[in-house]
Amino acid sequence: MSEKRTDYLTWDEYFMGVAFLSGMRSKDPNTQVGACIVSDDNKILSMGYNGFPKGCSDDDFPWNRDAEDPLCSKYFYSTHSELNAILNYRGGSLEGAKLYVSLFPCNECAKAIIQAGIRTVIYDSDKYADTNREMKINL
Repeated sequence: MSEKRTDYLTWDEYFMGVAFLSGMRSKDPNTQVGACIVSDDNKILSMGYNGFPKGCSDDDFPWNRDAEDPLCSKYFYSTHSELNAILNYRGGSLEGAKLYVSLFPCNECAKAIIQAGIRTVIYDSDKYADTNREMKINL
C-alpha cells in the first residue's frame, strides 16, 4: 500500500491561489487584485476582482491612474476586489468568514469587510508596508 501525498497545497495556499486567479480577470493595466471569501469549513462562498461595476464598459470608462479631472481617473469608477466579492455573495450572511486577498485592503474595503462580518483577512502583499501607518482592529 502506498502512502498519501505530502506535498499538496495547504488550505491557505489553495485559497490564496484562487484569489490570485480571480485577479487575473481584472482589465486594469496597472494593478490586478483578486479576493476569495471562504466559510469556516473551507468552502468558497464568493470571489471578486478589481474592475468597473456590472454594465460599465471596460472600453468606455478610463483606466488612467493620474488625471487632473477625477472623472478621467479609474478611481472614480472602479470597485476593489474585496467589495466585489462581498457584493457578489448571494447566500445570506458572511458572519465568521475568511477573506483571502492578494493586496492589503484599503480603508474603505476594511470597513465593508468588518460590516459584512468577515473575521479573518489573509493577504499576500502590502504595498504600504514601509510607511508609518498602523492599523489595529479588534473584532
